[in-house]
Amino acid sequence: MRIDVRGKNGNVPQYLLDHAEPRLESLAQYLDRLQAVRVVLDEKRGMHTVEITVEEPRHVFRSEKASSDVLEAFDDAYRAVEKQARRHKRRRRDHTKQSVRELEPVLPDELADEPTPEPADDEEAEEGDGPGIIRVKSHALKPMAPEEAAMQMEMVGHDFYVFTDARTENVAVVYRRKSGGYGLIEPNVE
Repeated sequence: MRIDVRGKNGNVPQYLLDHAEPRLESLAQYLDRLQAVRVVLDEKRGMHTVEITVEEPRHVFRSEKASSDVLEAFDDAYRAVEKQARRHKRRRRDHTKQSVRELEPVLPDELADEPTPEPADDEEAEEGDGPGIIRVKSHALKPMAPEEAAMQMEMVGHDFYVFTDARTENVAVVYRRKSGGYGLIEPNVE
């Protein structure tokens, strides 16, 4: 793992290096394939900005925080990156525990009987043991064309929209593609 700490103004105080290096090295406990950690310091008008970038082969974690104290700015940025790394490790671990195909389906009647648990804060929600359903929504499936469903999706501001295809009378999903445009998922009913 490479650790690069540099200042935009050219100077990095030794006390910051002594403070930062052990903490940055501890990120390896969350990220198995950690390649590089880059810290960039900047000071403008008495405000210190610390930007931390952590690189893995397929992932980049980044945080930028500002404060009047350089150590406080570093600690804030470090905590944010550490939280991202912890979440990444937990997701990787959770996805290897059990296949989605092995999960038992929960019927709507069973969902209505159980109250939905509300986590007390972000930390509790983050430390959960597995994939859990946090919220259940329902809406009427109206027959419409896929183009109309895409317009409805844009109006509600979601990345997908479930509807009944007017042509086939089957449930379908229209979704926004990361590369641009829309996609349509039509089930194969046999």
